[in-house]
Amino acid sequence: MTPRPASTSASASASSHGADVGSGAGAGRAPGRRALLAGAASAVGGALVGAQVAAAAPTQAARRARTTAVSAARPVTATPASLLQTSASGLPFMLGAAGDGVASGEYERQLGRRLDLTATWADSTWASTHLPVLQAGGELAGWTRALDVSLGAFGAGTTWAQAADGACDEAWTTSLTLLARLRAGATGTTFIRFAHEMNGNWYPWSVAPDQVGDFQRGWQRYRALQQRLFPAARLVFSLNHNTVGLDADSSVLHPGSGQADVLGVGYYNRYPYLATAADFAGWLPARDRWGGPAGLDAFRALAATWGLPLAVPEWSLCADGSGGDAPEFVTALHDWLTTHAGAGAGQVLYACQFNVSSGFGGAFTLLPPGELPRASAEYRRCFGA
Repeated sequence: MTPRPASTSASASASSHGADVGSGAGAGRAPGRRALLAGAASAVGGALVGAQVAAAAPTQAARRARTTAVSAARPVTATPASLLQTSASGLPFMLGAAGDGVASGEYERQLGRRLDLTATWADSTWASTHLPVLQAGGELAGWTRALDVSLGAFGAGTTWAQAADGACDEAWTTSLTLLARLRAGATGTTFIRFAHEMNGNWYPWSVAPDQVGDFQRGWQRYRALQQRLFPAARLVFSLNHNTVGLDADSSVLHPGSGQADVLGVGYYNRYPYLATAADFAGWLPARDRWGGPAGLDAFRALAATWGLPLAVPEWSLCADGSGGDAPEFVTALHDWLTTHAGAGAGQVLYACQFNVSSGFGGAFTLLPPGELPRASAEYRRCFGA
C-alpha cells in the first residue's frame, strides 16, 4: 500500500485545505491517516493468508469472464515508441524517483544517472484542483520530463454512485484543465494515476464489493473528460499489489477496453517481505486468495491480457519492521525490470522509487544511505551509471 503518513511534504508545509504537495507525498492529510494506514497494513497482512502461487493452471476465479460496460468515447492512443522516454537515463525502462533530492538534482548526483520521470500526489479535492507543487514556485514547477501524478477521485462523503452520475464532474474538469495547462510546455508525458489503489480500503474512493459497477461507470466518465480536456496525457489504472476490502480478484474492476493506457501497481517489499532472490522469484507468479494478481509476473500477465504496458509507479524497501534491508530484492527487481522493459502489452514502461523520508523516519529512503545501507549500495550499483 502507499506508505504515506498523515502529513508529509518534500518542500512545503501542510495546508489547511488538505493539499497534497511535494514530489514525495501529500501534505495536510486528514487527522488519523497514519492510524488508518496502520490498520490497512494489518488488513493487508490478513489478506495474504491463503495467497498461493499459481504457476500451473489458473484458478477458476482467474478464468471467469469479466464483462463490463464500455464507454462510447473514442480512445486516444499513442504508439508504443512515443511512450517510452528513456533518453535521460539510457535504460530500457523509464527510471523514476519521487521525494528527497529529486527536484534539486541531488538524487541524480548520488545515483550517478539522470531520471526519466518523477511522481507527485494530489489526493484531496483541493489538492487536485489547485496542484500547488506544479504551480509557479512549487517544487516541480520546472519539471518538464515525464511525470506520474496521482489524482484522488473524491473526498469522504462522496460515493462512486454519485460520481458516476456526475457529482464530481466540476472538480474533475477543473483538475484536468489545470493539469493540462501546467504541463503544456513539458516534453515528457503526463501519466495520470486517477483513483489509485482503489482495490485497497484506505482511501475515500476505495471500492467495496457492491460498488464495482458504479466504479466502472465513474471511471468511464472520468476517462471521457480526460480524453477531451487533456488528450495528450496517459491514464494509468493503478492497483495496489495487495487487495483489501474488495474481497474479489482485483481485475474485476476493469472498466473496459480503451479505458486506460497503462496498468500500474504499487509494489513495496513488505506483505510479504522478500529477503532473497529466491523469495523474489518465487513470488513473481503469485495470486491472492481470490485468484487476483499478487506477484509482479501476475500483474504483467494481466497487463498483457488488457493490451497495456505495466508501470510500477511506487516501489521501495521498508525499514519499519514490515520489511528489511534486502539488497537481493534490489538486484532481482532491476533484472526483472530490464528483462521485461518496453512499451508493448505486458512490458514494463516505468518504475518510480519512493524516496520520501519526512514522516517515515527514513524507512523507505534509499538516497542518501540511511536505514537501508546495503539496499542503498546495491541500488546505486544496479540502477546507477
